[in-house]
Amino acid sequence: MAAIGAGIWGENHAMALSTYPTVELAWICDLNAERAKRLADKVGCRWTTELAELAASDVVAVGIATPDHAHKGPCLAMIEAGKHVLVEKPLTTDLAEARTIIAAAERAGVKLMVDFQLRWHPHYMGVKAAMESGELGEGVMGYARLSDTIHVPTEMLAWGSASGPEWFLFPHMMDVTRWILGEEPVEVFARGSKRVLKSMGIDAWDAVQALVQFERSFVTFETSWIVPASWPSVVDNRFTLYGTKGCLELASAPGLVIAAERYRSPFSSHAITRYGKPFAHFYESIRHFADCVAQDQEPQASGHDGLMATAMIQATLRSLDEGRGVKMAEVLT
Repeated sequence: MAAIGAGIWGENHAMALSTYPTVELAWICDLNAERAKRLADKVGCRWTTELAELAASDVVAVGIATPDHAHKGPCLAMIEAGKHVLVEKPLTTDLAEARTIIAAAERAGVKLMVDFQLRWHPHYMGVKAAMESGELGEGVMGYARLSDTIHVPTEMLAWGSASGPEWFLFPHMMDVTRWILGEEPVEVFARGSKRVLKSMGIDAWDAVQALVQFERSFVTFETSWIVPASWPSVVDNRFTLYGTKGCLELASAPGLVIAAERYRSPFSSHAITRYGKPFAHFYESIRHFADCVAQDQEPQASGHDGLMATAMIQATLRSLDEGRGVKMAEVLT
């Protein structure tokens, strides 16, 4: 396999694959030669800045962790070269691009998976299990929040203006909620604000709320990129679901709390190496894809799942722009 993108999440791909016996991680590819070489040296493989070199290689599959808006090119180049593709969420930030990628994968007969890692998070697997067992009954109402501190768009990402909290964070919650409910979205009504980040030269939404009507349930999705940097964790995540028979509440904080130089709650998506092996739920989704390729099985998060998340966000943006509820059929057709 190969990892395309040697940034923050590309390194996670490299670590997940280079420490997994099923896989030989052969290449790191990144437009930045210094960054590609640094990561390749760390995991002990070759590196390149050229997708064409990777396409011509004998790797069987790739993991793509380029910025949100830069997935189409690497996906199509690898699919056309006959490689199986795991791509980070969102599949794309454009529905037409998503359809193009899915169609190309179908024509080429290769596997396509979108890395919706929350499907492998123990907490969300627990929510899914509670829903499947019938303990909660059918879904009625939900609330899903995933926000970041302002550190993310101002310091962590160099491409905040090309994304936004809706593209960076909503895919996680919109996908996992659709997965948990087993329902398709029908209509979206959204409200948002652009003040803080825009004044800092970052053309991105500060915060967005989207009320999504599913087939039987309705869920309020909330995301923000302006949580104060003093917040105990870089991520603020909550999930509530009311069903016809019961309800549940999931909160990522406080979790583990440390009081030293400052009071903080470490972000749960940090890998921990213990007993000679690196552990992280987001490694498991990447390794699942490798298993699917090795065993010729279909991945659990498909291109269609990626398309639906992109469609929900596009409906959200259309609602923000036009100030009205937007039917999913308007976007999907």
